[in-house]
Amino acid sequence: MELFIYSMTMLIAFAGGTVILARSGEKYGRILAFGLLFLSLFELCYLLNIIWNYPLWLLIASFFELACLCAFTMSVTSMERSIARKRPFVSWLSRSMIIICLIYGACLVFFPEAYLEINQEGYYVLGMLGKSHAAFILICGVIFIWIMENILRVSTNDQKRVLKYPALGIITVGVGFILSSMHRLSTISITHEILILSSLILLVGISFLIFFAIRFKLFEMDIFVSRYVVYHSITFLSIGAYLFAMGLIILGVQRMGLQLPFVTIGFFVVIVLLALGFLIISPEAKAHLRFFVDTHFFANKYDYRKEWGELSGYLSIAFNEKQIIHVTSEVILDSMYINELSIWIEDADFFRCVYSFPSPMKSKIFAKDEMFIACLEKNPYFLRKASYRTGDELWERTIKESREMLKEHKIELAVPMMAENRMIGFIAVGKENPGTPYGKDDIDLLSAIASQSSAALMSARFAQELAANKEMDAFNRMSAYVLHDLKNASGNLSLILQNAPKHIDNRDFQKDMIETVSETLARIDKVMGRLGSMPAKEELNEQRIHLRSVLDKVVSRLQPRLFDIKVIDNIENDFELITDPEMLEKILENIIVNSTEAISNTGEITIEAKKDGRCSFISIRDNGIGMSEDFIREKLFKPFQTTKNKGTGLGLWQVKNMVSKLGASIDVTSYPAQGVMFTITFSD
Repeated sequence: MELFIYSMTMLIAFAGGTVILARSGEKYGRILAFGLLFLSLFELCYLLNIIWNYPLWLLIASFFELACLCAFTMSVTSMERSIARKRPFVSWLSRSMIIICLIYGACLVFFPEAYLEINQEGYYVLGMLGKSHAAFILICGVIFIWIMENILRVSTNDQKRVLKYPALGIITVGVGFILSSMHRLSTISITHEILILSSLILLVGISFLIFFAIRFKLFEMDIFVSRYVVYHSITFLSIGAYLFAMGLIILGVQRMGLQLPFVTIGFFVVIVLLALGFLIISPEAKAHLRFFVDTHFFANKYDYRKEWGELSGYLSIAFNEKQIIHVTSEVILDSMYINELSIWIEDADFFRCVYSFPSPMKSKIFAKDEMFIACLEKNPYFLRKASYRTGDELWERTIKESREMLKEHKIELAVPMMAENRMIGFIAVGKENPGTPYGKDDIDLLSAIASQSSAALMSARFAQELAANKEMDAFNRMSAYVLHDLKNASGNLSLILQNAPKHIDNRDFQKDMIETVSETLARIDKVMGRLGSMPAKEELNEQRIHLRSVLDKVVSRLQPRLFDIKVIDNIENDFELITDPEMLEKILENIIVNSTEAISNTGEITIEAKKDGRCSFISIRDNGIGMSEDFIREKLFKPFQTTKNKGTGLGLWQVKNMVSKLGASIDVTSYPAQGVMFTITFSD
């Protein structure tokens, strides 16, 4: 048993001292760590003394004991603000402690018999040096307990909440030293019983100190322990604790000379194993254990990186409001210790419940004029039980007037979902599972989730609006094409109608009129056919064509428009292209129609074609009024942009789109007061 106590005290002191020394950012934290390391060394000496029963180990242990107490005294002195401000005193005290330890060590080397002697009965009797050592330990123990008590007394409430348990551990360590020194002074001897009792007290004290120093990150320690390591180690830790406890019980029974029946031992083992099994498979037990671990072993209640990462990953694949609400609720239920959740989204003049757990809400609507909504709009969160908000009239009125409503909807904590500086919804949760009040960690986590979900909801809404706008844009484009085709067709019929009274008896005019009406009707039928097949993508029908034949068809169709206009054709009969003839006809027709509308009755249009290496060029030039460079640069080829009084601005926009579909390009050259030339370039 003695070996076990010494070993545990030594290992815990060594582990705690190493961790604090490695991770502490404060000088007094590192000094305290050295004290723990010295404590582990004198416990090691006690252990070796038990094994070999040699007085030398007690001499060495007394040196490390003195060094340990000096380090603890120096550490708490540096913690106490009023003392720490007196730097010369602190520096003098530190040097004095070091000198005392060195002098004491030298005395042990040269005068070991002055510390300890063995009398005739075999007991260890203290000499003059040993008595002085015990007296010094007693004085230092009382001093550093007094300093620690003074630190607690002058601390604020928040500081006391953090310091009270580590301070209790330090005071317990001091009590261990004081009891040991008082026993030595009163009996003038050292016994194994007092060493064991002192070690037990030190074990309790340093356990308190180390645990809460790590728990509250005292001494500016930067320590991170992964929650996943803790959660995945619970089973092994439980089994280890069970085996350890069983070993202690069996050892105690054996030392007391008792004999437990086999049936009793077997039944006890089965019960304990059953309890461990329940802990492993029970969701409720796991939830309570997880809550205990998160709230007692970590500075923050939640692993924000995990929750934020999970929600970001889920929202990246959520494309509509329903999916966003679903993943948001899943993350909240998985992260927080709750069984009641509701999510409300703005809808006209009220907020509508779009999700509720575990059961649907009886009333799924919150009017916007509710006092609760007004309170939530003006505050970053609403907490039903918040005594520190006494004096907040809006909150107090909300609690008073909306008490039944809050109870009905099971709302303990709510945070708004904000977008564009207005509340588009809110998230509300009921009571926390263990019954503890909500704190800053809960509010921060829920607010972060609400903020991220609000952004995702707005993005989804914008995406839906964009899709609707694209559909409308596609409809407008289609309408523009139809409008322009019908405009050209009606223009041809209008010209026939204008010229009919004058030329109706002319047989050539009659022939042209019949052909024009037939072609116009065919064109209208084609437009109707295209409308019926929308939104099928128009496919290209590329083939080798003679440009002359295509141009003749276009000029013949536009003859009513070209009645008084001279068309100069400089295209060779054998000029060939590989393209879609129907689309090329539309391109040439639109450009020629645009030219006829830009020139006077005595104008002319010149059409040429040539090859240059692997490129073919078709140019259409008129002698009209031309275009300004600004118009060509900023407005040409854009819909509804025109320089003509009765133009729609759609013809050249169509031309640009069709030329791009053919894989060609179009350029415009303006000659001030002399017209415009369009050049279409085809690459072989």
